[in-house]
Amino acid sequence: MNARMASWLVRGCIAPGLAVIMAASAAAAELPKDRDAVVGYIKAAIETRDYDMLKDLVFWKDAGKIKKRVVRFHLSRSLGRPIKSIGFEEFPADAFDQVIAEGRYAPNMEIRHAVRVIFDEPVSETTGKPPTAVFLLGKREDVFRIALVNRAFDDDDDD
Repeated sequence: MNARMASWLVRGCIAPGLAVIMAASAAAAELPKDRDAVVGYIKAAIETRDYDMLKDLVFWKDAGKIKKRVVRFHLSRSLGRPIKSIGFEEFPADAFDQVIAEGRYAPNMEIRHAVRVIFDEPVSETTGKPPTAVFLLGKREDVFRIALVNRAFDDDDDD
């Protein structure tokens, strides 16, 4: 472990989340391995407007050009917004069963969790609900990643 990494780990014990902020912009920042770390990571990225943090957390496998643009837009639109609450949730194992059965879409990894961010902004006039972002999560190589639900058919004009 290098001195920089040790430094942010010590600071993280004093102020959780600070370690994530300090290490996040580094090119070799470690991705979060546990639930508190992934919540802190996403919160820090939003609060510090660090697009690269969120982009690095996304597992981009099988995403076509259009999907990448849409995801980048949604990531960017979350940045800098005031957060009312943020929390880690279990995601139902069977949530995508019907979507997968139809054969049009498939998650690019097993999704077991989500981080729900409720922004501290006025509720939507059409839905009456607060603005919210939900990041679907899975684990790859023992770290949390944001999962994508991509087209699952060969005639995809999205490539």
